[in-house]
Amino acid sequence: MNSSPVKAIVLISKSMLFRLSLIIAVVLAGPAALTGYIFYTSRPTYLVKKGEEYLGRGNLDQAKQMADRLQRKGHNSAAHILRGKILLSQARAQLKNDPPPFPYEGIQRAAQTILSSVSVPAYLPVLRGPAWLSAIQVQKPFPQPISSGVDDLLEAMGEFTQVLDDDPWAAQATVLASECLVRLGDYRSAELALATLVDRQPDNLDAHRYLAAIYWEVNATTQATPHLREWMRLDANDPQPYRWLSDITRNTEMGFPEAIEGYRKLLQLNVNDSERAAVGMELAEVQISKLADYQQALDTLADVPEKFQDQPTFKLLRAECLLGLGEGEEARSLVDAVLKEHPIFSSALLFRAKIYLQADQPQSAIALLEKLVSFHPNKVAARQSLMLAYRSIGDERRVAEQKQLLDTLRVEQRRARELRPVVANEPWNGYARLEMANLNSGINHSEALAWIRFALASGPEDPAIRKTWTRLFGYQPPPFLRDFQRRKQARTN
Repeated sequence: MNSSPVKAIVLISKSMLFRLSLIIAVVLAGPAALTGYIFYTSRPTYLVKKGEEYLGRGNLDQAKQMADRLQRKGHNSAAHILRGKILLSQARAQLKNDPPPFPYEGIQRAAQTILSSVSVPAYLPVLRGPAWLSAIQVQKPFPQPISSGVDDLLEAMGEFTQVLDDDPWAAQATVLASECLVRLGDYRSAELALATLVDRQPDNLDAHRYLAAIYWEVNATTQATPHLREWMRLDANDPQPYRWLSDITRNTEMGFPEAIEGYRKLLQLNVNDSERAAVGMELAEVQISKLADYQQALDTLADVPEKFQDQPTFKLLRAECLLGLGEGEEARSLVDAVLKEHPIFSSALLFRAKIYLQADQPQSAIALLEKLVSFHPNKVAARQSLMLAYRSIGDERRVAEQKQLLDTLRVEQRRARELRPVVANEPWNGYARLEMANLNSGINHSEALAWIRFALASGPEDPAIRKTWTRLFGYQPPPFLRDFQRRKQARTN
């Protein structure tokens, strides 16, 4: 029997079976893929993500539809998260457009840097200038308007607080509710919520970031430090924690090596030229003041972007290095050039006076120091140098005058030194911060403003703190959370 026809029939049968199987697979694959797609796009994480995408594009209606869809499908926690994010986004936009109060204190709030983005490349300094200081002197209190974004913040917080602690969305809800609390000035409640979250989730980056910002906002540096270190561990390429930790540790006897390490890490990261210049000059200051390594400090300054090397602070640091290396003539020329361009630059006046004293030219030093204390009567270093200069010319009467002034200033300085560890360790001790503000109110007005801001963040409802804020700033402080809530309820009623 010829087997060829049989083989052909078998081959044809197999081919037909393969084709049939392929057709069946294709036919069935469509519904399976559709089923899989429907399942994937109905998941709460997908719907929240889509809602966030709509929100990012400014399409609030579509984002709200995603929240409604989540609610219909029974994903209540995810719906609360998305609705809260929509309200929070609206509040952020409205708060961003609010005009700053007048007179504006010029202080970049630490918490706002965290609220605005995950990674902030620049740390903005306190604004200090004659025009600003003169504006602050207007002591006419007037109420701060309640921002139109406050109602959205309160409603957003209401959405987030409906997510229960044992819910998978609870961590995200806690962080977002804490942002609302921080924006409303209730740092203590935010701290309590975030501390609980960190106990449960030690690697929660956002919780550590917010806690660091909250403690920074009240100047509780001891409390901020461990969270800054955790932040660096969890996100080694974010410059912000290195910046803050270096600022905390740079002036301490034991901590400055960590500051040096932090500054060097910052210079390796992708920061802008302005930040690179600030970091380079601060690193040089530590190398001068703590290590007396003048050559290393000069090398650090050489790497500062060229467009910042004409700044008087840069030139003065360079002059200090040159003097330390025995290049006295070049140092003198440099500081004289600074004073010619900036004749009342206090650091330059003090530095040049010290050079005169080292050169046994007390009369020239006295002329500069008397000019300096006429602008800054409470500058202890200037008073000390002036006392030495008067003593070198035998003017004991003026020596006694300077000593009496110094003794008064030192009493206040001693009390401030006693309060600093209290503030560093006790975030919610508003009275200690208020006392620091009062101590500085007659010595350094900008420092007093910084301390009363710390005090208000620590104790926003304290009448003494609010009264001192009004006296120092010239306008009333913003309402506190319960006041916001009462006003909202009154409007509703």
